[in-house]
Amino acid sequence: MQITELGDTLPPDAPLQRGDLIFWQGHVGVMTDPKTLIHANAHHMAVAIEPLANAVARIQAASGGDITALKRL
Repeated sequence: MQITELGDTLPPDAPLQRGDLIFWQGHVGVMTDPKTLIHANAHHMAVAIEPLANAVARIQAASGGDITALKRL
């Protein structure tokens, strides 16, 4: 529901900012700054703050797929 109800869709190449939402299939994170994401994840079994690039690479490697949407509230 969050992906369809929240915010305005950003193009894939949009510069990210604090508060932007990043969606994968069944997962969402919130940008804390243009390069850092906070999200709860099974890899760490905790809420993690990490570079977005690291999260994207790990999720893709685990067959979690690509980012499905970028949204700005």
